Amino acid sequence: MAEIKFEAFVEAWTKNSDEHPAWGIKSAETHRKKNEEGTYETIGRTFRTVKVSRASGIDLSPFVKGDRVKVVGQESTETREYEGKKYYDLVVWAESVTASERGQSQAPTSQADTPYPATPPVAAVTDELPW
Repeated sequence: MAEIKFEAFVEAWTKNSDEHPAWGIKSAETHRKKNEEGTYETIGRTFRTVKVSRASGIDLSPFVKGDRVKVVGQESTETREYEGKKYYDLVVWAESVTASERGQSQAPTSQADTPYPATPPVAAVTDELPW
């Protein structure tokens, strides 16, 4: 097992259901790079199953598909076989799972919280050009 810290988006638990159990979530960590136009594009994703033990006291039920979470824990690879084919899953046994504030919109709650300066009164505006 290796210690890991990452931020990822919560994914649907199965293709038929977005809901997940209180002890586990599916996550997708995006990998992005800057392209020639100067914008960022997603070039890949790492999918992991995040699990918590009963003894941890962590409840994952508040998180829903699309939430961004920060995860700290121990990562391992689990192997399973189905119809003669081997499958490998990245599993993180989480020590902490918290909501990430990165990427969430922070809408102002009142006009006083607005980050823009107040509009000057009309009398203060002139038609004179500075050049």
